[in-house]
Amino acid sequence: MTTQQNTVIEHFVVHIMNKEQRENAALDPAREEKPSHDATQKLVSDILKRYQARGGKGFGKFEEDTDNFPMGNIISDYYTSANVDFFDTSIRMFRHLANRANAAPLSTGGIVLFAHIIDQEKNKLLVAILTSTIGSTITDHDVEPSEYLDISKLRVAGIIDLTGFASGEDRYISFMKGQHNVAEYFKLFLGCNDVFLAKQETIKLKKALEDFTLDKRLEAEQKENFFNQAFTSLKELNSNQNGFDVEVFSNQLWPTAPEELQEKILSPEYGISDGFIPDNSVINDLVTFKGKAKNWSVKFTRQALNDGSVIYDRENNRLILKNLPDSLVSDMDNEHMEEEDED
Repeated sequence: MTTQQNTVIEHFVVHIMNKEQRENAALDPAREEKPSHDATQKLVSDILKRYQARGGKGFGKFEEDTDNFPMGNIISDYYTSANVDFFDTSIRMFRHLANRANAAPLSTGGIVLFAHIIDQEKNKLLVAILTSTIGSTITDHDVEPSEYLDISKLRVAGIIDLTGFASGEDRYISFMKGQHNVAEYFKLFLGCNDVFLAKQETIKLKKALEDFTLDKRLEAEQKENFFNQAFTSLKELNSNQNGFDVEVFSNQLWPTAPEELQEKILSPEYGISDGFIPDNSVINDLVTFKGKAKNWSVKFTRQALNDGSVIYDRENNRLILKNLPDSLVSDMDNEHMEEEDED
């Protein structure tokens, strides 16, 4: 067991799946589980860092059809019931992965990593398919080829929150969706039902954007412009029924340093999926504030706060409304006159 940077590796196994496009996989499984060490820890840490920074992830839970999607049973046997040890579990998952890959003609193989880790005080299962690249190294003052695992090309990976699975959480699986559905077989391997509710995803995005403006300590005018741009971009997605893409959105909204906003949105505390169509009612809340009590309701824009039309008196827990419309003024005057007549 190795620990570093708050991530503990409980178990670690690497198998090799040799596969070319339109060919079946040739499997080269490990003979036993290897003890983790510093190089193992660095590899896992690099994968987790790359995984968190990548957009295009889906979130969900196991499909209920365990006959066609057996991963839920495999994980239950390992973690919930503890009937199968980690190495044998990795073999079951490896063979299941190969079957899914064989059914996907364009899939390719690689180094298949399975790791049981403790990350952020939760037990998790990391699965990643890595590819090797030929680089160069210097030996005895001469250049020689050197093969290494290229984390920058990580395209297929997923994490199962074992703690969340055991406690019955709504979503405990995340995975890279990949491009052009090439990695669709990996989702089928995980047996992940990534159906999500657009409103919930949009609420989480709104919270991430609000937290980002706090982190950056934006002035009132900057914050107004930021949310107006977010409103415009998300409204356009809703109108055209296009899915949310974190990379595109971050470049539009924070073009000077889009990676900063992308990192915030992709933070695990929000768990936002790509691909959802933003919910119209939540989008509107980016630029408006509203509240309702027993005998009144109020709604106003962020601009009203900035131009002084609405003043929030925090100390006395009240709102002050200025520049009232003529119709409301007339109604209030009439009401006041009626009260005076009664007196």
